[in-house]
Amino acid sequence: MTDMVIEKPTTIIKVATEKLTPQLIIGILIVIAGFVLIPNIIGLGFMLIIFYFVNSSIEVVRIYPKYSEIKLAIIRPRWLILDASVESAEVDGKNLLLKINDEDKQLTRKIPLNALSEADGESVIKYYQSQANHNAKK
Repeated sequence: MTDMVIEKPTTIIKVATEKLTPQLIIGILIVIAGFVLIPNIIGLGFMLIIFYFVNSSIEVVRIYPKYSEIKLAIIRPRWLILDASVESAEVDGKNLLLKINDEDKQLTRKIPLNALSEADGESVIKYYQSQANHNAKK
C-alpha cells in the first residue's frame, strides 16, 4: 500500500445561489410558456434548469493549507495556485487579478467576483491579498 494522504479543503466557496436564481426562474417560465404557447422552446427551458443545478454545484474556490484551487466553469480546468507563488492580488472592477510566479514565469489569473456572494468575494480577496503580503515580506 502507498502512504497517500488526501487533503481536505479548509474552505470551499461555491457560486452564490442568489446569482443563479434568475436563471432557474426564466427556465421554469420558458417551460410553462412552451406547454401553453410554443412547444419548440420547452427544451431551452429544461436546459436552463439543468444548467442551474450544474452551476450551483461548482466549487469555485477551494482553499487548502498551502495552496488553493480555482474552477470558473464546469468545462474549464482547475487552476492550482500555491500560496508561496502569489505575488499580488488587486481588484479591478468586478474581477480579482492575481499575479503568480509559476516556474519563473509570471502569470495573471483573472477571477470574476460577480458569481460569488459579497461576503465570499471579500473573503477571497482578503485571502489572496494576505498571501501576497506574506510573500512580499520574505
